[in-house]
Amino acid sequence: MTVAIGDEIRDSSAFAEKMNDSFDSTRLRIRGTMNRMLVMAEKTGVGWKVWLGFFAAVCLLFIYVWLF
Repeated sequence: MTVAIGDEIRDSSAFAEKMNDSFDSTRLRIRGTMNRMLVMAEKTGVGWKVWLGFFAAVCLLFIYVWLF
């Protein structure tokens, strides 16, 4: 019984470590995407706050249409 518990703990630890690596990879990918979006916003001459407002307005429009 204790051997099975030890195996389960090792498996859980390995799985948690894999998840941590996966989250770290995802974090780096999102950071790269965010940096590219900021560079794109700077090149267009429009600030990132304006783009954020635009996307928020579009999302609110979609939510409004979806609900009503």
